[in-house]
Amino acid sequence: MLAADHRWQLEEWCDSRGVARARIPDAKALILDGFLAARQRRPAVAERGALLLDEQYASAEIRRAAAEGIVVATPAERAGAFPLEWAADPFDRVLTGSMVKVLVRHRPEYPRSRTNAEHARLRALADWCTAHARPLLVEVVVMREQEDEAAFEAEGRPAIVAAYIRDAYARGLAPDFWKMEGTVNPAAAAAIDAALVERDGPRFLVLGKGAGFELVEQWIGVAKQMSSAGGFAVGRTVYWSACADWLDGRLARDEAVSRVAANYERLVDAWERPAAATAPC
Repeated sequence: MLAADHRWQLEEWCDSRGVARARIPDAKALILDGFLAARQRRPAVAERGALLLDEQYASAEIRRAAAEGIVVATPAERAGAFPLEWAADPFDRVLTGSMVKVLVRHRPEYPRSRTNAEHARLRALADWCTAHARPLLVEVVVMREQEDEAAFEAEGRPAIVAAYIRDAYARGLAPDFWKMEGTVNPAAAAAIDAALVERDGPRFLVLGKGAGFELVEQWIGVAKQMSSAGGFAVGRTVYWSACADWLDGRLARDEAVSRVAANYERLVDAWERPAAATAPC
């Protein structure tokens, strides 16, 4: 999945550079063209490639992609809002794709009342998805606070994520996909995998966080060892620099499209590459 539903990040970038926000839909069109270029060249993209696009800035691209038979997920959350708020009510106004994505931020010290309210919202969304035959993708982001970085990445975040998954299952929430931060630590991936597979069906997608290619490729390599491995959902790593250079006037549009396509294909190659001969998570 090429994830391009970023909204507030692009708004902040445009505001800081004196670029009109009215150009954001043009950037979304560029990203779709990059995806289509990769799709023409790569059978894996044609067979299994997907997009994540938002109605706010990419409504025309959602319809253009759908007309090409591409799986498109659309986000339910209001961009940049924490705790969780909906982008629109009713859902039908923004959930116009063939999949639904929702982003939540979590820390175990958040008030239980907030967590309970958020899960009630997620259950309502899951019910809507079931009624409308839309697969649900839940993205869970766990930010590091005061913890030691190495310890948090190896043990802290995996334990928090695993606990969140089990709590969601206990509440009756079992999405089709979990989109979560990757890890270079096989033991950390195994801890998340063990929780995730306690329900049949849900799959794990690696998110990118705008990280460099080398790190994302390491995350993909570890994630592929998970029994729940489903793929990746990466965005800014693929398109940000190309779109920024084009919006700033430093890159021609066709060159920017080619760069997006090549970057996306690089991650497809990383996923399609045979897994290393190590014990599975």
